[in-house]
Amino acid sequence: MHRARSNRFALSLLVVGFGVFLCALGNALARAGSEPAMSAYLVGLVVIGLPIFFRLLGSEASNGERLALVCLLGIALYLVKVVHDAPSFTFTDELIHAFNVEQIREHGHLFHHNPVLKVTPYYPGFEGATSALVKVTGLSTYAAGTVLVGIARLTLIGGLFLLFERIGGSARTAGLAAAIYTTNFNFLFWGAQFSYESLALPLLVIVMLMVAEREATARTLIGEWAAPLIVAIAAIVITHHLTSYALIVILALLAGLLWYSSRNWDPPNPWPYALLAAILAACWLAVVAGETFSYLSNPLSEALEALGKTIAGESAPRGLFQGGGAAGPTPIGARLVALLGVALLGIGWVFGIRATWRRYRTRPWPLLFMLGSLGFFLALGLRLAPAAWETGNRASEFFFIGLAFVVAGAGLTELRWPSRRWAPWLLTGAFGFVLIGGVISGWPWDAQLAKPLRVSAAGGTISSPPLAMAEWAKAEGPEGNWAAATADANLLLVPGGRNVTTGKGPDVEDMLTNPSLEPWQVRMLRENDLRYVVTDRREVSNDGLRGYFFPLRGDSDFDKLLFPGVVSKFSAIPGTARIYDNGLIAIYDLGGRP
Repeated sequence: MHRARSNRFALSLLVVGFGVFLCALGNALARAGSEPAMSAYLVGLVVIGLPIFFRLLGSEASNGERLALVCLLGIALYLVKVVHDAPSFTFTDELIHAFNVEQIREHGHLFHHNPVLKVTPYYPGFEGATSALVKVTGLSTYAAGTVLVGIARLTLIGGLFLLFERIGGSARTAGLAAAIYTTNFNFLFWGAQFSYESLALPLLVIVMLMVAEREATARTLIGEWAAPLIVAIAAIVITHHLTSYALIVILALLAGLLWYSSRNWDPPNPWPYALLAAILAACWLAVVAGETFSYLSNPLSEALEALGKTIAGESAPRGLFQGGGAAGPTPIGARLVALLGVALLGIGWVFGIRATWRRYRTRPWPLLFMLGSLGFFLALGLRLAPAAWETGNRASEFFFIGLAFVVAGAGLTELRWPSRRWAPWLLTGAFGFVLIGGVISGWPWDAQLAKPLRVSAAGGTISSPPLAMAEWAKAEGPEGNWAAATADANLLLVPGGRNVTTGKGPDVEDMLTNPSLEPWQVRMLRENDLRYVVTDRREVSNDGLRGYFFPLRGDSDFDKLLFPGVVSKFSAIPGTARIYDNGLIAIYDLGGRP
């Protein structure tokens, strides 16, 4: 029996490896502009997910095999992200956090200024761990970051399995719930990027697991959980702001539900840890990360205002499948799959809520998961408000923890599939639609596959225009304060290693897209001591997801150019010299006196 199970897992490993290969092939074909790229990629995702889910549905697999299968699923989907952009970071947040790691390595201390996203250095848990791994192993920042996020992925999926097993009392439910969690919108790309939330979310799951295990511990031994819980909570607080706030809410709700079921605040009620998390987060905000107030308050207030206007009919709702920048249209077939995936989750939720309530209505954890599952569908409404959609998207991966548990209960309890031979095939097919639908909903269609950052020609390698500019800045560019569009600025951080300003505060973005030189632009340059200005005629240069690459055939949006004046206008400033030009991108030295 043991050998048979080993053989089945080995077969699963082989099949999943083939699925990852298909995804890698799809990305390779995409870089070459070949048509079958998307088909190979989507088939690869299906090959990875469906055999594992089908095996998890059965009753034959052991507890250990189920844990191994969900870990295999989690790491295989992470490898899909890795083959998308290896061997470089290409997502906006990745370059920002990679810059923080480089600053820690160079200066030997935390909290070094980040000119693009000022709040990130004040949450150094992730970058500190990466820089330590770089120092110990000698790996590059990219390699160390990729390894660290991979470990975090395994921690996340393994921690979820153990949490669901503890709460549900069933390894089968735990395996299905953990597999369903991988279908959430942010699992494949957003949650797997080199960013602080990629570490903080697994730490959150570990804290939840420890609290659940603490409840099952003999009362005389409960105190032994204090030290690991305090360390884990502190680690979350110094790693990511939003995850620490989510932790406070989760622990507070759980404490309230435990009080409701027992009518006392005695252990194992986790209210002291909810209070500790709130105190630590407040102290960190007050003493270290005061920048977080403005960073979060403005988008949050804008999101609430936009949601109110959308509900009141004062502004048009945001259309679904609308990306920013140079986003291409999502095909109608892909839209239908994404909507069907959400519909299937809704059906599973209806059955799951009923089954979970019948079985667990007196237990705090399942009630918490039920509230989280409801929160997921409420957060979907935020996607219809233009300024609130990102808030809803970011919240979904927290709410999905509860939804995964509830939907898994529907698959096992409410449908009673063991008496129906067709049920495992039906449920596996539904999982496939939810998996692909989540991928489509969570990432722009035109960014699902890789684009060429470097190309081979005449026996050599040519970098894309913005990357070539950043490499020149690293090798020959002068020290000082730079101004650039979003994509150019991110590359100037890493690999350029330059202090660069971008975005709206100050309004570098409008300055660089305006074809004429106006007095306010000169005044802004002087007030912010911006001596080196990177001008870019590519319209996509303001897109932090797509603006790094060579255009491919058919990418008409990538070929759009701004007026020539956006480049030439700075020549009118006395004492200005053009110090770099690659045809599309030019750099001006304003001589220190704009």
